[in-house]
Amino acid sequence: MWAPLAVFFLVIGCADSNSGQDKGAESEEVLGVVHDFFQALEARQDFRLSTLMHSQASLVRIDARGDTLKVEPIGSEDWLSSIAGEGPALIERMHNPVVQHSGPLAEVWTYYDFHIGDKLSHCGHDAIQLVKEEGRWKILGVTYTIETCR
Repeated sequence: MWAPLAVFFLVIGCADSNSGQDKGAESEEVLGVVHDFFQALEARQDFRLSTLMHSQASLVRIDARGDTLKVEPIGSEDWLSSIAGEGPALIERMHNPVVQHSGPLAEVWTYYDFHIGDKLSHCGHDAIQLVKEEGRWKILGVTYTIETCR
């Protein structure tokens, strides 16, 4: 009677210890994709951004400034075309990002500040969802708030 119970706890213990080792590396990989995304955004590299995004990616902007909350879905193609071309750098910096993942789904939650060139534009929170397909993490969705900086 004790043997099956001991085997059960041994298997569960091994599964937990292995997944703990993988979680750190997987979290770093997820954050790496998000960092690459922000570097491509800063450089206005629409092609590079598109390679980091899933073909079904979507974006939602929530403007929380003022008296009326504005929620606006943005098609990824429209968003990419608005980024492309010449102009000042679009610099988004994450502060204390939190990564959660399970299987093929991951999310990065973070406070951010956003600069256009060297001028602070706004701050807010990002909720970035990623999916792992064919061994690669790709951005599936970005929902973000636009807020007055604290």
